[in-house]
Amino acid sequence: MNTNKIISSEKVILDTPPDINSLKKYSADELITECNRLGVPRELMEASNDDDKNINFMISEILRLNPPVPKPQKPTLLKSEYDSVTMKKTNTLKYVKHIMNNEKYDHSIITQESYKLPLTQKELDDQTKENLLNSIQEEISQLNLDEYKNKEDILKFACENGKSSGEKYRRASLLSQSVIKHMITDNKYIRPRITHFDISVY
Repeated sequence: MNTNKIISSEKVILDTPPDINSLKKYSADELITECNRLGVPRELMEASNDDDKNINFMISEILRLNPPVPKPQKPTLLKSEYDSVTMKKTNTLKYVKHIMNNEKYDHSIITQESYKLPLTQKELDDQTKENLLNSIQEEISQLNLDEYKNKEDILKFACENGKSSGEKYRRASLLSQSVIKHMITDNKYIRPRITHFDISVY
């Protein structure tokens, strides 16, 4: 059974680089600036004694390097939903397709589609780990880091609320990293070294 589903589809017109008609309205200095941005060597822009030839060359190079079409976009994963009971996951992705008409950009179609796929135990474990790390980081964001400059305070935060030794060590590591960033301008601050042994004997 096909479990793919189109959630939404939208027709849009995206911004594009200047086309040939727009570039013809640019001054020579503006064309030079654009060529410099695109990495065109200066000697090529000034290869001819004929200013018109140089201008035509610059316009051609700009169109070659930066054509008036939106940049291609790879599919973007918007979210993943896991079902541990059925061991299935639903991925929702965004696709952008550019539509051309007579070799000119016309519009784009943006769609969101969902796909049901098998779910592995590793993905479940990775999600559990990510949720834990996000939860710890959120807890740290509520702390006054000036109160956690020494080893004892960091161990207290890590061990009195952590469940497993692995979780305690992650709590200590994340808090220590945050304190280091917080104290980066204090040359007298000495980073406390916390080991797995410190966690185990706390």
